[in-house]
Amino acid sequence: MSTYYILRKANGEVLTIDVAGKTYVAVWDHPGAVRRSKLANPALLVYVPAVLDLQWVQQRISSPSFFLIDSRDPNLQTGREISQAELIGLSELAQAA
Repeated sequence: MSTYYILRKANGEVLTIDVAGKTYVAVWDHPGAVRRSKLANPALLVYVPAVLDLQWVQQRISSPSFFLIDSRDPNLQTGREISQAELIGLSELAQAA
């Protein structure tokens, strides 16, 4: 099953990043990738990893856009935009298999 991760502060604030002038919720596809990003970006130490729950994110951010961070590179600007449909579809396909 595909699991995606976000970073949250203790108060529930979700990490958002700006890429080319657009704001995204940062998403990782592996806990090791989250650790690499946190080690390379000290400002992220105040955040804790959490399993992505689209419903939870949608309650806190209106019309969220998601950016899948490249798991091979801790740079938060490296990756690609990923749609909610793609996130849901990947998880549903994995569960059906």
